[in-house]
Amino acid sequence: MRATFQIICCSALICHALAVEVHKCMKTDLFSYIKEDQPYCRRYESPELITNNWKPTLLQERYNKLKMASSSGSNGFYRPRSALARALYEKQSNDRLLQEFDQNEWYRVNQDRLSPELHKKFVQLHPDEETKVFLSNSIDKSSWVWTQIWYLLAKAVLKHFWSITDINGWLGRGSMFVLSEAQVRQLLQNSPRKPNDTRLGALVDVGAGDGEVSRRFANLYSINYATEISASMQKTLAKKGYTLLDTDDWWREQQFDCVCMMNLLDRCSKPVTMLKQAHSAIAPGGVLVIALVLPYKPYVEVTADHKPEERLPISGMTFEEQVTSFVKFMRSLGFELSSWARAPYLCEGDFAQAYYWLDDSVYVFEPAAAAPDT
Repeated sequence: MRATFQIICCSALICHALAVEVHKCMKTDLFSYIKEDQPYCRRYESPELITNNWKPTLLQERYNKLKMASSSGSNGFYRPRSALARALYEKQSNDRLLQEFDQNEWYRVNQDRLSPELHKKFVQLHPDEETKVFLSNSIDKSSWVWTQIWYLLAKAVLKHFWSITDINGWLGRGSMFVLSEAQVRQLLQNSPRKPNDTRLGALVDVGAGDGEVSRRFANLYSINYATEISASMQKTLAKKGYTLLDTDDWWREQQFDCVCMMNLLDRCSKPVTMLKQAHSAIAPGGVLVIALVLPYKPYVEVTADHKPEERLPISGMTFEEQVTSFVKFMRSLGFELSSWARAPYLCEGDFAQAYYWLDDSVYVFEPAAAAPDT
């Protein structure tokens, strides 16, 4: 009897410590992306632009109000006592705010701020069925309590030895979503080779991560290649049927009908060099598909100061102004814009929130002239 009582007490203490650790990890995990980008926020003088760059901060403001209100026992709000119960309660509040959000906002731009060319080539997208399936799966996964606890505790330990990318690859968590197959078909309608029932040639996803972003439209192409520096992500890509290429020489040996750089340019050290390499690697009639988070605030995981060796010369205070600046820069590298759109850069959620997103600008470019020396 005494031994049983001791086991019960020890189990209770372990569960309490686990809940406290989970609550701490949850708060750290929620704002890690914001902290990484924070040094670059000062260059934007518009508080609205900074706030809107990371959409969950808008939800966080409302969440903070709920939290302040629920901190008082006299206001009628339920106040859970344990750390784990509080984490679950706060997640319910965040997920309720997500349900109220108009997802069509992810795809809208202020067309009054666009030049005639950008206005003509803009493709209005909407949250389609494939996007909704990703969101639904993210909501389900975020409710797997013990799985999320395992993710958070594993990350708390492994972050001292591995990069976040390697950890996510090993755990199989944090998958991303930008475009569905149907949305890519819309964007490719103006390209030299329009998508149809016959699959196109070869695609290479540069900096592919776990391959989930390009997987959703890679079946438009007959052969799928990828590059990735993370060892754990390389294993994941190989299991998904990607042929891995060398990260330095992928562009030298062959040409591709589609080169994808999905949310890579603000996370790599030499984005300008990579764009010049891409120009050389595109086959006649091929395209370059780019997704770039705006406002532009680069963060490089593998450098000591997390700053890139090359910065893209993007200027402007608004989303539309930065799009204009980026398209102008791409033209100087020998690329002509075929079509573009705005879309959410979605990420699977965690204990704090069902999913997260950033504002992505998505482009389809065609090589129009000889590229500068690489």
